[in-house]
Amino acid sequence: MTKNDDSPMVFSNEETEDTQNQNSVHPWIVYIVDDDEEVHSVTKLALSNFTFGGRPLKFLHAYSGEEAKKGFEENSDIALVLLDVVMESDHAGLDVVKHVREKLSNRMTRIVLRTGQPGQAPEKRVITEYDINDYKEKTELTSQKLFTLLSASLRSYRDMVALDESRKGLREIIDASANIFSIKSMRQLAEGALHQMLSMLHIHDDGSFYGTNVDSLAACKKGTNFSVLAGTGRFHELPETKQELVGIPLEVIEHISNAAQNDHKAFEKNHIHVFNKNHIVSYHKGRGDHENLLYLGGEMDYSELDKSLIELYARNVGIAFENIELHEQIEETQREIVYRLGEAVETRSMETGNHLKRVSEMSKMLALEIGLTEHEAERIKYASPLHDVGKIGIPDAILNKPGKHTPEEWEVMQSHAELGYKMLASSEKPILQAGAIIAQEHHEKWDGSGYPYGKKGTDIHVYGRITALADVVDALASRRCYKKAWALEDIYALVKEQRGKHFDPNMTDILINNFDKIENIMKQFSDVSSHSETDK
Repeated sequence: MTKNDDSPMVFSNEETEDTQNQNSVHPWIVYIVDDDEEVHSVTKLALSNFTFGGRPLKFLHAYSGEEAKKGFEENSDIALVLLDVVMESDHAGLDVVKHVREKLSNRMTRIVLRTGQPGQAPEKRVITEYDINDYKEKTELTSQKLFTLLSASLRSYRDMVALDESRKGLREIIDASANIFSIKSMRQLAEGALHQMLSMLHIHDDGSFYGTNVDSLAACKKGTNFSVLAGTGRFHELPETKQELVGIPLEVIEHISNAAQNDHKAFEKNHIHVFNKNHIVSYHKGRGDHENLLYLGGEMDYSELDKSLIELYARNVGIAFENIELHEQIEETQREIVYRLGEAVETRSMETGNHLKRVSEMSKMLALEIGLTEHEAERIKYASPLHDVGKIGIPDAILNKPGKHTPEEWEVMQSHAELGYKMLASSEKPILQAGAIIAQEHHEKWDGSGYPYGKKGTDIHVYGRITALADVVDALASRRCYKKAWALEDIYALVKEQRGKHFDPNMTDILINNFDKIENIMKQFSDVSSHSETDK
């Protein structure tokens, strides 16, 4: 080939039988930059059988400083460059050094200057002013010294890369841990944890993983069995089918059991990590009965650094799983208390059964149908049982009077809306705040004839409008101390008749169009005695 400034960079296309057998091994990239073709040939010949750490060499070639710069811009994984100083100019090689270190910010590549004209670039000045790693005259680079130079340079490059990977890995752990501790969903955490662990095994720029076929899963213990929260490979379908640990290979359980027997200290600390060529298992046992595990299976090869990072990350994931479970338990306890409080009020007013469950489910259905988010619909579902919480302040004689109330008694009865609001309004909890709104406004009517404030139309909060419709529909369908249960066709007729009067017209249309869902809710949460009588 010709040697001029416009010569394209060429890759060595010579493949020996040895290099063909080592195709799967990531080679060390050595860049020969010199305007003398013989230097390229002699260097390749002297290093033809050279390996370091079980990895062969791959040569890149450039014949000018400008060509070398382009090569560095296109290849970020060059381990060593053997760089001539004098090429198209007396300082061409030095210009390449500046380009690599300053413009490309490449501090990893080991740069060895080779010159046949040391007077053009005195060693002391070059070493002082330029970020290079060695300076050699071409005449002193014998085959043995070239071997020594390559070994020392590649060892230095390997250690520099390892330190950088360690730094990046620790930053990944910090960032990933920050992310997992902000996640509030067990499923979302499981998916993110598996993705991050697979990313930690990513070692080549071409996107390949150590294991070409990696099966992974994340599972948490539910009762006496583990449930799969997320999976990849052959475990991908398990979360969707809600299968429990029976679908997971027995060896996963055996690995945990064996690790517990062989590493008592780890088991006592509630963390077990198993690493071998075919699998990685991380098991975490938290407070109470909480247990979770992460499993990766496949042909894997990882360094001690990878193991340390994965172990650290998996430990944080285990704690995050535990925190989310505790958070969910707290939220569930809060919802249960809200429901039990509503039930206590219903029991006091002799309105027993599943009335609150039906109102909750109907309210959520209506909220979703009118376009509210799943999150807000859930809030209405759990807040709606508090709609009559103010009745706790109404005397029994008035609350449970079977006949018609006197005007004075009715005024007392109506006060339960404001009493309920005052009981809940000072809370900062979203469910109780929603409950305060519902308690105050669920007796308001679309035409303004309701109480306590005679609000009308969209001045009535949507939470109040939703619960008002759900509460009336179910109250009519249920037996009370002062009435029998209505037939569904009569309820349907009344709801239509009260469209635009008592109820939001749009919401009424939605309920009518989804009356089959209302019937299903009533059947699912039926009171055996409440719906047995349908006389008006």
